[in-house]
Amino acid sequence: MMRTKASAFFIILVMLTASSCIKVSNKHCWQLLDAFGNDVGTVCDKSEAQMKASYPSSCNYYKLGGTNYCWLIDNNIFVKDKPQEYIDLFLHCYNYANAKKVACDYCQIWYTRQKNIYKPANTFRYSTVTIQRLCGDTVHTLFPGREIILRESADSLIVLQFSNDGKF
Repeated sequence: MMRTKASAFFIILVMLTASSCIKVSNKHCWQLLDAFGNDVGTVCDKSEAQMKASYPSSCNYYKLGGTNYCWLIDNNIFVKDKPQEYIDLFLHCYNYANAKKVACDYCQIWYTRQKNIYKPANTFRYSTVTIQRLCGDTVHTLFPGREIILRESADSLIVLQFSNDGKF
C-alpha cells in the first residue's frame, strides 16, 4: 500500500514537472487589412511583437480566432460576420463611437423602382432601379413584389415596388 502511494506521488510529480516545461506559444494568425478596412490576406505563426514590427500601424491587422457576429456601428454602418477584435479596431481607427451586435438579417439589400401610372390612358413608366440597404423592422414587412403607394391623385398613381433579386 505504501509503495502504491509512493508510486502515485512520483507519477503526479513527474506530470506536474513535465507540464510546467511545456511552452505555450504566443503566435497566432492575423487578418491583414487595407486602408479602408477590407481584408487583404492572412498571416500565421506570428507573435504580436512580430506583427507590430512588420506593420507599424495597428489599424492594418487584427488577431483571428474570435466568434463572428453582425454589427451596427453608430446606428448607421452594418458590418457582417466580423469578430469583436475587428470591431474594436474599426471603432478606434476610423473614429466611430459605438457598435452593437444585431441579428445578421437586421439589414438586407433590396432593389426598388417607382411605377408612375397615368390613369386616364392606363399607361405607366418606370424609374431607374435603385439598390438600398434597409435595416430594422422595415425589412420584416417587405417581400418580393411588395408595392407601397407613395402618392395618388384623380389621374395618377405612384407606387414603390420591391424586389430582392432585381427582377420585378
